[in-house]
Amino acid sequence: MKINKFLSLIIVLLGINAIVSCQENTHKKNQSDQNIEEIGIFNFDNKEELAMYKSLNLDESHPNLLNPQISESDHNAAIKSWSNFHQSIGNYLSKNNFHWEVDDEAILIVQKIYFEPNGQVSNYFFNILNESITSEKKEEFGRLFAEFAQTNRIDFQLDKCFAQCGKTKYLNN
Repeated sequence: MKINKFLSLIIVLLGINAIVSCQENTHKKNQSDQNIEEIGIFNFDNKEELAMYKSLNLDESHPNLLNPQISESDHNAAIKSWSNFHQSIGNYLSKNNFHWEVDDEAILIVQKIYFEPNGQVSNYFFNILNESITSEKKEEFGRLFAEFAQTNRIDFQLDKCFAQCGKTKYLNN
């Protein structure tokens, strides 16, 4: 009789352990999903977003990737990964039928992308220079970039956070 109670107790404890373990895994997955969703998107034209971006002082903790001292061991790989990343963004916009809805031949964007050491985007600051782009299109662009960044990384890694900035030209077909 004691063995049956002992076995019953073990089965109950194993069941409780399985439930707790499942809940912990779900909690960890939710935390991971939240981290992905918490990509900071900062549109220069949105004064609240601009103020938030400036308050983060991201440049202090994210040195410039193409600074030869940062990626000195593999500067060419850094440049190639940056180019490939931008091509992927353009492909993502196209695949999602994003159109600027202006007659401008090209769209110029000054941007700074902040990366985690593994290449995951953590923050994105952008300033669309074309005056003809509507605020709605700028918001849509930011939203699409955030979606893109949830599943895409730059193909470059460092042992610390890093950033890259520059002016990008998107052809407006």
